[in-house]
Amino acid sequence: MSNTIQLYSVYDLLERDFFIPSYQRGYRWTKQQVVDLLDDILAFANKTKKENEFYCLQPIVVKKHTWKRGDDGTAKELEGYEVVDGQQRLTTLRILFTYLIKEHLNGKPLKSEYKKDIFNIDYETRAVTEDYFNNILECNDNQIDLFHISAAYKYIREWFEEKNGQRDVRESVIRTLVYPFENQKAEGVVQVIWYEITNEVNPIDTFIRINLGKISLTNAELIKALFLQERNFGEEAELAKLRQLEIANEWDKIENTLQEDDFWWFLNERENHLAARIEYIFDIMRDVDAKKDPGIVKEIGTDRFATFRYFYRKLDKMTGFDFVKDQWAAVTDYFNRFQEWYNNPVWYHYIGFLIYCGRHDISTLYELTSSKSDTKEAITQILMGKIRQQYTKVEWTYSDDDPMTPFLNLSYSKDKKAIRELLLLFNITYIVKQCISKSIIFKFPFRSFKEESWDVEHIDSFTENALRSYAAQKVWLESSLESLPEISQYSELYDNVQNFIRNEGGQKDFDSLHGEVIILAKENSNHETLKDNIGNLTLLDAGTNRAYGNALFPTKRRTIIEKDKNGVFIPICTKNVFLKYFDLQGKTLTKWTEQDIKTYRNVLAETLIDFLPTQPQ
Repeated sequence: MSNTIQLYSVYDLLERDFFIPSYQRGYRWTKQQVVDLLDDILAFANKTKKENEFYCLQPIVVKKHTWKRGDDGTAKELEGYEVVDGQQRLTTLRILFTYLIKEHLNGKPLKSEYKKDIFNIDYETRAVTEDYFNNILECNDNQIDLFHISAAYKYIREWFEEKNGQRDVRESVIRTLVYPFENQKAEGVVQVIWYEITNEVNPIDTFIRINLGKISLTNAELIKALFLQERNFGEEAELAKLRQLEIANEWDKIENTLQEDDFWWFLNERENHLAARIEYIFDIMRDVDAKKDPGIVKEIGTDRFATFRYFYRKLDKMTGFDFVKDQWAAVTDYFNRFQEWYNNPVWYHYIGFLIYCGRHDISTLYELTSSKSDTKEAITQILMGKIRQQYTKVEWTYSDDDPMTPFLNLSYSKDKKAIRELLLLFNITYIVKQCISKSIIFKFPFRSFKEESWDVEHIDSFTENALRSYAAQKVWLESSLESLPEISQYSELYDNVQNFIRNEGGQKDFDSLHGEVIILAKENSNHETLKDNIGNLTLLDAGTNRAYGNALFPTKRRTIIEKDKNGVFIPICTKNVFLKYFDLQGKTLTKWTEQDIKTYRNVLAETLIDFLPTQPQ
């Protein structure tokens, strides 16, 4: 037998018997929690509602249970429900009914007005009894549980007394609680997510997981119960079991695949800590339908159980395996689409880029790639068009020394975010072109890129000297000695550098030494405007950027090579820059010259030609 799940109106809970076992703590809701519940119910009762809209409480987890109520001589055996989770909400509703019966019905039984009596709650080891619930004494401090229950009653009374038109307010609240969904009044109904576990499930283990472990029921667990309810699979036991196992096995396959971090990071703009990753698919399905029919949001709400209510709305009234099979097929279609994206090297990179930039959510990308009439090439062109839209405002310009050759007019100081995304696109497109030509089959590692903090860095340092601490100055000079062995040929400079390193020289001395080393490395020859342009920029991780951002080019080059040799992820175009693969002459391996900047800038523009505005003629 499988767990079952329903949306019940509070009306459906009336006249039921509930049992609170000893492993649970007592009632402890604060004034704020009680008031928040009352505020929400009244706001819902007074609002203009869409058809079938309701106010929903969080799950109540129960298990069928038999126990005795009363003294040994008069004990009555009851068949009801052990409350595994939801005691606080259920107890607050019971206290609220006590107040409404006393103040609104003048003590008359609920059944005399609304055809049903209130539900009952028994506690295994506490002083709280049904008689006490019916006659709550305010400020009762005889026992800790009685104290909290009496305090909640006081909060409820004060809340109603603060309202204008108290009787109308009480009437509005009670009408949301005492009518079934099918016969609701203008105020609507309050519902709960009713999750009934089977006898095979240990209720204490479930309680520990939900409460002590602070892991609440997820949308995925609730939706799984919806799909796997026995009533969905027909009456022939053997066939029903096979059908149920088929969906359960496919569920596990999807979840296991989504647990692969490379796949997961590809699909997500940033880190995503969903406990059950299949819930990601359910959320997207909800979003796609909500875009087509905004009224869905009003009906299912926006809290963390909205996705469950979206699927409950689909599956509750429809039974039979064919319908459930069709709904499950829609889930697997989304999963298969994501796998197709991941396995197609071109789509993987273009979709991964769009997800990273955050301008197109997954539901939009799903719809863009869902047309069965479009060829793969047509879908590729659609994706490229979406990327191209991001760069319609990129401008070309000319330099004074070369008025015939346009170049991209993107500067670090004005367009840092745009440059970071453009450099990512450069890396991705560089890989795509090689995938298409079959020279390599390689996927850009979105996981590594997103887990690290990657940013834009000047290849030839733009900030001439931001090194204010002696430790940073010492590291810079030590790295310079290692990267520029020719310093040793200039004995005076070499001796001064060594003396500074040994004797903690002052700032003035460092400024002088820094300037001399820069001149020796010929890193003073590139104009500042040129150094601030896209041709002098690449992607570096935050650690390298912080440690070597002001270093000489050969120092940065050596660092990149060491990281690459040790298996550290370096974007392919960043690596190519520092290895001088874009320098066709290959004559200046230890310097980054003006010609390097222009060559690199041209390579970048040629690689991205399909995404940039047409160059001026």
